[in-house]
Amino acid sequence: MLQFVARRLIHAVGVLLAVAIFTFLLVHAAPGGPAIMTTMETTPDQIAAHRARLGLDQPLHVQFGKWMWNLLRGDFGRSFNDGRPVLAVLGERLPVTLLLGGAALLISVVLALPAGIYSATHRGATGDHVTTFLSFIGVSIPSFWFGIVLTIVFSVQLRWLPSSGMFTVGAADTLSNRIVHMIMPVLVLATGLLPQLVRYARSSMLEVLSRDYVRTARAKGLATSRVVYHHALRNALIPVVTVTGLLLPRVIGGAVITEQIFGWPGMGQLAVASAIGRDFPMVLGITVVIAGVVVATNLIVDLAYGWLDPRIRHD
Repeated sequence: MLQFVARRLIHAVGVLLAVAIFTFLLVHAAPGGPAIMTTMETTPDQIAAHRARLGLDQPLHVQFGKWMWNLLRGDFGRSFNDGRPVLAVLGERLPVTLLLGGAALLISVVLALPAGIYSATHRGATGDHVTTFLSFIGVSIPSFWFGIVLTIVFSVQLRWLPSSGMFTVGAADTLSNRIVHMIMPVLVLATGLLPQLVRYARSSMLEVLSRDYVRTARAKGLATSRVVYHHALRNALIPVVTVTGLLLPRVIGGAVITEQIFGWPGMGQLAVASAIGRDFPMVLGITVVIAGVVVATNLIVDLAYGWLDPRIRHD
């Protein structure tokens, strides 16, 4: 187990390094630049002086070497736009996005498992067809369109839910206040995740139910519920766990659109503002942190295999 974790950590370092190099080259190849976006000065000499203050006049490999050395020491640099430490800003925004995405993913998993199991155990029945139909509808709905529709219906017309923010400005920052503000953005994110998890749970359960040991359990006269939940479910969860881990990048990517629509102050909103403002240190910091979260999640998923299926060993 320790050797497996060590190998995965070495692999993770390589992945993060490749992501850092690619992102660094990509943001520096973008037209314009922070020297134009962050100053009111317009003459070539003034822009050149501003580039020198930001350290952008140095060769690219020198800039990358300094940034990487500071990164290894835990220093992500300072934002070009407001001068704040990048790590401090990310420390404020990352928990907000994880709260939103984690709630959407948790709700999706909790609803997808019983829906997929029911659909698999009632194959061809009306409930199976309804579940499949709703899954296709959910996959087909664009998140930006769905978010706007929810805002128009529940915020503008019915006035049941707030249209933006994490809490009501001027009101007490209570748990109920935050939950009310989370309903629509979580619903938009979960709508894109739930159908895929339902389909994978259904197909995985159908495959497991057709195996010999399940037919043997049924031939022994065991109750259907015991066969499904005691013998089949644990093996059927392995593909679902895999897909759940792979959906994390989609959760973060979907948060970019969702946070813009609902004014949610998370990583997605910060990423858009930083990209528009050519805030190189912030863009690089966001990319590295998100890549680290994804790599860590994939490692947790790999370790979960051994718990779900004792036949899997990490040697």
